[in-house]
Amino acid sequence: MCRVSRFWKDSVKIVLKVLVIFPFAAVGSAEVAAYPDNVVEYKYQPLNAQKDEQVKDRYKCFKGEAKKVCTQRPKTKNKKPVKVQLSLHLLDILEVNEKDGTWTVRAFLYSRWRDRERLKFEPSDFDGLNRLSYSGILAEEQVKRIWTPDLTITNSFNRRIQEKLELTINRNGTVVHKEIFTAKIRTKFDYSMFPFDKQVAAIEIEPFTEIIKSVRLVPAVRKSGNSSKSPDTWASGEFTTEFTTRPGARYELTTDEPGAWLSPNGANNFSLVTYRLELERNYFNFLTTKILILFVFGLALWVSAMTFSKERLSADWPWEVVLGIIFFSLDGQDMLPTLSYLTLFNVLVITIYVYAAIDLAVWTIGRTRKTLDDLNIQVLLQRLRVFVIAPAFIIIWWATIFHFEQISNLING
Repeated sequence: MCRVSRFWKDSVKIVLKVLVIFPFAAVGSAEVAAYPDNVVEYKYQPLNAQKDEQVKDRYKCFKGEAKKVCTQRPKTKNKKPVKVQLSLHLLDILEVNEKDGTWTVRAFLYSRWRDRERLKFEPSDFDGLNRLSYSGILAEEQVKRIWTPDLTITNSFNRRIQEKLELTINRNGTVVHKEIFTAKIRTKFDYSMFPFDKQVAAIEIEPFTEIIKSVRLVPAVRKSGNSSKSPDTWASGEFTTEFTTRPGARYELTTDEPGAWLSPNGANNFSLVTYRLELERNYFNFLTTKILILFVFGLALWVSAMTFSKERLSADWPWEVVLGIIFFSLDGQDMLPTLSYLTLFNVLVITIYVYAAIDLAVWTIGRTRKTLDDLNIQVLLQRLRVFVIAPAFIIIWWATIFHFEQISNLING
């Protein structure tokens, strides 16, 4: 009987413990699920913080609201600029908009800097972790708590859209910031060689308010590169990176001195990194549907000049050929914006119009009253059209295609 009663007493104690502990466990898990923003504090809460106020104060940049002492630029030895390692990898080219002069890209941006004084931590205070990793909402919250170089795409058409964000803080205070973003970027296209043009699309990144005396962008160990698939009408070429500086009026956002950014020695310049991708137009379709057809119309004018009517006069001038030239040349540059200069295609169209006008003028001279009955003049005019004007057009046409860039440079000095 004693054994039975003892068994029941032990069973009752176990049931009571379960009933007492389980509700608190359920409430605790419900709070974490209901407030995902607090998970960062829950996950990386220093183990000794509740017992040691000094430890708790040491890690004030890891939790709670953003504090000014945590978001100011890190102090460096001898007031040297904070070095921010930077690299960019191009993932996709979503669009090249020639009319707007923009290209839309999807890219991976990697940056790394050190904030040892405020973000250095002891692994023993974080359950033995040597690195604290944040992603998504947790990364966005932690970014607000610390200083960042505020990297900005200065030639972006609008604010870049972050697709994914990861933040890592190492035990020595090194911060690694990774993001995948999409951005529509302005770039200067030169269409003078259209449709055989090669463009250089650029992405320019700067710290928005930090001049080079404060923040300097340097190449990261992780190399920049391009793994994007070229758009249908373009072929991708070399991808290059250049670290330079340039002046910027926005320096006055951090100073009360008007014109302070106009420093003659460049001391107030901003650190700049420019990523450039060469793009070459796939011109085969345009060549076969526009340029070669216009050239065939030019040959048709030449063939027409070789024919005679029964009266041994030049045949009627082929007005239908000119209509074809007009039709195929009007919409040739619809994909381009309104330009202040002539493109190669414009010059080719002008060349064939000039040829047609000269050929028409010579044909008209042969149809005047004074020349109608003069067979020698008729033959001379025909030879002029066949052996001089038409060959000159062909030579000028193809010389323009192959040497337009050199001719343009010569004209522009």
